[in-house]
This record gives sequence, structure tokens and C-alpha cells, in this order.
Amino acid sequence: MKKTALLIAVITLNFMAFPAWAEGEVILDRLTKEQAEELNIVIPKKTPPGFHSLTIEVYDDNGVVKDKEIPFCKNLIGEINWDNKCPDVAKLQTFDQLMKIKVREDLPPYKPAQEPEKTSGLQIAALALLAALAGAKKQDNQTSPKDSDSPESSEPQQEELSSIDAGKLTRVEREIGWGDTSKTWQTPFTTTTDHLFSSTALYLSHYSPLLARTVADGSYLRAIFGGYCLGLLPIAFLLGIKALIDTSAQAMAPALITILAIVAIAILDAAAGAVAATIFIVGNLLAGGISSRSEALTVLGVAAIFVAPALLASAIRPLRRMVIDSDGRWERITDYALTTLLTGWIVEKMVNALNGLSGVQLAVTYQARTIAILAATFIFIRMVGEDVATYFYPARMRKVDVELADPTRRQKVVSSTIRVGFFILLATPYVGLHLQLLIAGVIFIIPLIANFTFADALPKFEKLHQFLPKATFKLVLLTIVGALLATYLQERITNPTEFLRWCFVVVAIPGLLIAIMEWFTVEPTRDWKASNSGRWIYRLGGVVIFLTTIQIVRGVDITSWINN
Repeated sequence: MKKTALLIAVITLNFMAFPAWAEGEVILDRLTKEQAEELNIVIPKKTPPGFHSLTIEVYDDNGVVKDKEIPFCKNLIGEINWDNKCPDVAKLQTFDQLMKIKVREDLPPYKPAQEPEKTSGLQIAALALLAALAGAKKQDNQTSPKDSDSPESSEPQQEELSSIDAGKLTRVEREIGWGDTSKTWQTPFTTTTDHLFSSTALYLSHYSPLLARTVADGSYLRAIFGGYCLGLLPIAFLLGIKALIDTSAQAMAPALITILAIVAIAILDAAAGAVAATIFIVGNLLAGGISSRSEALTVLGVAAIFVAPALLASAIRPLRRMVIDSDGRWERITDYALTTLLTGWIVEKMVNALNGLSGVQLAVTYQARTIAILAATFIFIRMVGEDVATYFYPARMRKVDVELADPTRRQKVVSSTIRVGFFILLATPYVGLHLQLLIAGVIFIIPLIANFTFADALPKFEKLHQFLPKATFKLVLLTIVGALLATYLQERITNPTEFLRWCFVVVAIPGLLIAIMEWFTVEPTRDWKASNSGRWIYRLGGVVIFLTTIQIVRGVDITSWINN
């Protein structure tokens, strides 16, 4: 029977092999490269590496349509193989399939280039976050907005601590409240507990500001509940043991319920999260669960999810703020909105990064959104607790708060060295030991060196300070610019592996440029937001930034709006 030469290729992208063709007449089994070119079949450049298929519809003289699924694969260097053989690509497993695997050695391998868009999104988020938080200097929260000619309550100064910036907890200056005379904190061992945490934090501050800040994190709980707050530590210890049992002391993620419990308790008190993380790390070491770099990165990645959310949240916005007027009330609402939103977003990115760090496919990445929602919820609860302690237990807060000394120059140098080491360690699984890693490392190190050497000696300009993006606006701007740059690169680099390497470099450049401009700025004596018009522009702009942030957190492709 005569057949027409008309072929319509309808591309249907999938991430699994299609079942065998049913019995009957076979129209076409395989396409060769030459046949695909002859039929003018073009696979979109954004098709990720993996196993896919296209549907071919064949019309005969009677108008009868017959379909055929033609499998093909795309390897990690961007080649289309019509024989469906790509040995460098592992099939991405479903959540149910991964949940059945209990031994790490049985987990399918994973390479970041298998999901270039997802991986580039992680790169963009990480670099934007680092740039937005690094070196942020803010004034003491006690200053009145009116006294400082600013429409906002100033935020507490932040410190550069190891690989993250953990905001200081503001000391409360307020008359005695009703909670200070209540029985909620009056236990026989409250005095001992207060002294234990305060002395430990002060001692650790001489060696590690980050550890000291972690120990002091739960001061609001000690203000409200006194010695009862010690109960979180044995709970965290047991949860750490539970995490080891869930994974059989292997470099894997624990059960979802265990992760949720640890994240919740760690957000309430980072010291409790540190206990659970320590048990998880030490348990894996003793049981032999860490025998390679990928296993070590897996365990460290899971431990970071246990500890980091509360510390990162305090670096985004103040967890504690004294509201004294309408401007302060606006800022406090902003604290709640942005801190909950961005903390959830960061936690989701941290969970999604585990596949790349571990080099294997982990089921927990399918649960990232659930963990993020819980983290955001408990950050909100944490901030409510901070407000309760601030307004109703001010005397207790003054007693339990520890005034940690600013890091010494030596500590800053050591901290910066650790940051560089962690940067290279965490970037290697995504970029590899190639030229691009060296270039990205230089981009990351330049601001650190400048801050210790010549940056302070450069001329300063107040006007420039007003035009530079800051805080959340800086994060949003760098995220959008990074996404635009990644889209531009992906359209021109068909090799997914090379795309991710250069994406890591190019996306880091905008943050470096802003950091360089910040060397020449000084905070103006009078803030532009002090005027009535400036105040309203600031607030309206804040609403726009917040709405844009919501879209970014939701995963909406904002760059497509811009391009259109």
C-alpha cells in the first residue's frame, strides 16, 4: 500500500523508558541520525539529558493515522543518540522506587548535569544568597527611627560566621513585664541553666563565634521557660539517634518525620539542632558510614539542614525587634513576611542540593517542599516566641542574653578561610576540578581579601550607597539577573556539563560587581527614606519586592515575562 512521505514529529519528553510496542504492524522501530536529519526532526536545546521519546504519526492514502513511540536519549555532553544508549546517564527514579532502596550502594547515581535547569537554579539561589548576606552591616536595633531620621527600625549588626552569616540577637531594653514575675520560668534549676548557657557561649566566643551564637540562640526560651528549656536537648539527642536508625548509620537522609521533627526543634533552638546534627555525624563516623567525599558531603548536607535554618533566618531579618512607632510596626510585619518566606525557600534549595552533593538519587529531594513549609511555619512560631519574650519577659531577656564580643581579626581570617574551603568543597560536585572552579573561587575570594586589606582606604560616596541594592532587593535582583544570564548561556551552550560550569562563573559576576561598588560607599547621614515621600516609595517598593519574592519562591519563571 502506497504511503505518503508526510511525517509529523510530535515530541513528548519523558524521563523513563517507554514500554515495548504492542503486537501488530511495526511502522518504525528506530531512527538513525541520518534519518532524523532527513525528516528534519529537531530536538529542543533545553531538552535535559536522559531518556526520552518522540511520537511519529504516519498518514496513509486513506487518512488512517498510525503512531509510533521512538525512544532516544541525550547524554551529558549534549549528544542525541537515536539508539537510546547513553551510558553516562542514569535513569531518574521515582519517589516510590527510591523509597524502596535501603542501602546506599543500591541508590542510582546522579550527576547535576542530568537536570541542568534545576542545577543552574540551585547555583543562582546559592550565589545570590551569599552575595545578599555577605558583609551585611546594620545598626543596633535600639535606635528609634525618628531619632535616626530613618523610617525603619534599624536591624541588628550581622557577623560573618564561617560559611553563613548569623545575625546577632538584639538585647532588650524595656521595663519589667508581667512575665518577669510569673511562674513559667521559676524552676529550681533555672539559675544553673542560665549560668551554663551564658558561660558556655562566652567561652566559645573566644574560639568560634558561630558556635557561641548557636549556644545563645535559645535565649528567648530560657527567658520564658527557665530551666524547662533543657528538655529540648535530650529530645534532640534521641532524634539524632532516630536519624541514625532510619539510615542504618549510612550516608543517607532519615525518614521524613524525623527530619521534620529535628528541623522544628532546631528552629526553636539552634543548639538543639546542633546536638541532633552532632549525633548524626559522629554516629556515621563510628559506624563507617563516611568512607568517601560524596558520603561526607551527604552527611554534612543533612546536618546543615538540621542546624542552619534558624541562623540563616536571623541573618535575613531580625528575629527580635522592639516596635515603638508605625515605622517599626511596618518593619516588623516585613520581618515576619520575608523571614518565613525566604527561610522556607532556602531550606527547599538545601534539600534539593543533596542529590548533587551525594552523587546519588535520594528520595528526600521529592519531599523538599514539605520540609520547606514546615521550616517556614516554625520560623513564624519562633518569631512569635521572640516577641512574647521581648514584650512580656524583658527583665529575664536581659539576664539570659549574652553580649558576645565582635569577632577578632584573627577569627575573621580563620572564618574567611573556612568559607573559602567550604565554597570549593561544595562547588566541586557541581563544577568539577576545572578552570571554571578556579575562576569562581577567585570571584568569591576577591571581596574577602579586599575587606581585610584595601577596601577601607578607598574613597567613599554617600550617593552611591543609596542606589545600590540591599538586603532582600539585592537577593531578588541577583536571582532575576542570574536567571537571565543562565537562559542566555543555555541557548548558546548545548553541552549541559559545560553550561553548568560556565553558568557557575557567569552568575557569580553580578554579585562581585555589587561588592566592588560597595567598597566605595558609606552610609549617608540622612536616609532618603526619612521623608514622607521616601517612606511611601520605600513601602510600595517593598510590596513589589515581596510579591516578586513570592513568585521566585513558587518557582515561577520570571525571566520568561521579561523576555516576552
